[in-house]
Amino acid sequence: MRHAHAYVWLGRRADFDREAERRPAAEPFGSAVTPPLLVAHWLRRPPHLVLATFEKPEEAVDWLAERAGEYGARWWPPLRVRRERALGTLSWGGDVSWGCYVGGDRFLSLALVSCPNRTDPDAACPLR
Repeated sequence: MRHAHAYVWLGRRADFDREAERRPAAEPFGSAVTPPLLVAHWLRRPPHLVLATFEKPEEAVDWLAERAGEYGARWWPPLRVRRERALGTLSWGGDVSWGCYVGGDRFLSLALVSCPNRTDPDAACPLR
């Protein structure tokens, strides 16, 4: 059965730009908290970074939209359109990643990662 794990990262753009730690082959990858370059690679990060797990795409997308609202993110396309696209993507087992600036140099990254994952089928479920 497929489910989705939810992740949030909020940090400085300078931290986000440290690409080396965002690649699985890098030494600090396993302990880094910045978003990985490939959304599916969140599954290879420590389990404590999973903030929620969902069996139903609708619940996952609701959670994602709520987080976006909490941070005051302004989205284009509008949130309504993003929700529809995210629901469609999760429904076929894809991953969803939203990111935007939320003030100054702070970057918000939100992700829903399908598990098991089509892009990274060898990644183990972080909660099992």
